[in-house]
Amino acid sequence: MNLRSWGAVQLALALAIVLVGTMVETLPQSSISVSKEQRNKPEAVENPGDDYNDDYDDDEDVPSQEKPEISDNALLGTNLLTKDYIEQARASEQVTLKCQVSNPTSTTIIMWYYNQKTLFQHMTKLTSDPRYTINPDFSLQIDNVQLADEGTYSCQVLPNKMSVNIELQLLTPPRDVHIMHGNKIINDTIEVHQRDRKFILLCSAGGHPTPLITWSYRGRHLDEENSRQFGIVLRKEFLDIHEVKPQHAGDYECMAQNGFGDPVSRTVTVIVKDESSDELEDDDMDASNVTAPLEKGSPIIHKHTSYINSAIGENVEVVCLYDSNPAPRKIQWLRDDEIVQQSAGQTTITNDHHNHHNRTRLTIRNIQQKDLKAYYCKIENELGEAISKTILGLQPGGAHLIYSNVSDGLLHTWWKIHSIQQISEMQVLYRGENTKYTPVTADISSYDQNTDGYTWTVRKSVRLPEGEWFVTARARNTEGWSSAESLPHQFQIRDAMDNIQVASIGGSSGAHRTLPALSTGGLVLLLLPFVKSLVY
Repeated sequence: MNLRSWGAVQLALALAIVLVGTMVETLPQSSISVSKEQRNKPEAVENPGDDYNDDYDDDEDVPSQEKPEISDNALLGTNLLTKDYIEQARASEQVTLKCQVSNPTSTTIIMWYYNQKTLFQHMTKLTSDPRYTINPDFSLQIDNVQLADEGTYSCQVLPNKMSVNIELQLLTPPRDVHIMHGNKIINDTIEVHQRDRKFILLCSAGGHPTPLITWSYRGRHLDEENSRQFGIVLRKEFLDIHEVKPQHAGDYECMAQNGFGDPVSRTVTVIVKDESSDELEDDDMDASNVTAPLEKGSPIIHKHTSYINSAIGENVEVVCLYDSNPAPRKIQWLRDDEIVQQSAGQTTITNDHHNHHNRTRLTIRNIQQKDLKAYYCKIENELGEAISKTILGLQPGGAHLIYSNVSDGLLHTWWKIHSIQQISEMQVLYRGENTKYTPVTADISSYDQNTDGYTWTVRKSVRLPEGEWFVTARARNTEGWSSAESLPHQFQIRDAMDNIQVASIGGSSGAHRTLPALSTGGLVLLLLPFVKSLVY
């Protein structure tokens, strides 16, 4: 080795010593233990006598001469990385609740609670339920999860006293659907008086996702615009009548749907009592056994179908449910402006009673092109009339959402469409609160034709940014497009980063960040290539 190479080696080693000294100075003083002898070691080499005197130094503050080993984990400390979150699952699934702990030590204890009831104390199980298991990474596993498992689960890290709460929600169709007036559940009918200044109905429903509530009055869907025509104000699950009038009598239906399973509906009949109505005077009469008669007035049509998909040669039944007091003096079916007459073998009109209502049915056999028109059910009594409209056509019926799921910014939807004809194209349409609908073509390569031969199930996933979205759909068969479902479904898309737990080095988010120290050996390995380049 020549002098130049030897000088390069000395320079590299000097740089290493300087860097080690600099890094030692930047380390927290509480984490470093250095004895007086080690601090004076360079002088001890030149003056051996000083080393003899230091061996007998009676300074009480002198720490041990044995230098402790400083690890990266000791600098980082034990930390709970998982933040509060919501976990959703389906019945009978296996679910895992996270509790990610960094740098656990031998003194770290993990506690799991369910609604404040202790499940595990570290690895010791304190519940008799065999479905609960704690994993090596401290996560809680629940097998065959059930509705009764819903609630808040807590993971606590001791002795650090850090904890995280996880809310477990089960994805279910709407449940516990009721129509309420005040605190009372209404199962059938309710009486109100014209003198009542305000009358409020509440449609309560449970389930996850949170069900969307819609109202119908006399078989007609209510929205903000048309409800005001009836003197009704809608406030999500609430229906308000600010001034009760006779025309507010009739059937009110609330429907709860969340895209998971079939919608659930409840119906109550509202009877409006006239202020001048005579009170019952017979004390022996049990008022609870008296069924209030329907108030006199124009007929009320409670339910009908606005559109029916058919095909040439098929048979169709159009149904209209109604109530009338006084009794109807005329019940008619019209095809456009022409009165439909019964004819043997093709059209039949049947009047009967069904589900507490009167019913009239129009049956059309062997549908032909001339039969594809609008049909009107007309009920008339001496006080007025009521009319409903049903269109008979070859295009698909409305697309109904039967299931949905949101994950990582993707909205997954399953739609049910009634069409005797083959479905050839499908579109999902979405819009923001103040924007127009944007159509997205759905892939219908994996559709299912149900046993009735008429109902099709189509799947589509749409990537939507964070925000609130209104989504509906339409389909096209060999005869044309259906109209989009009149009632859009509302979804809240959350930022995908909300589900990613980001942890800072060194403890809580407000803690000062300290980079881990680089050992002397690591520094030498880092500088070794540099030294070799100088030598060779």
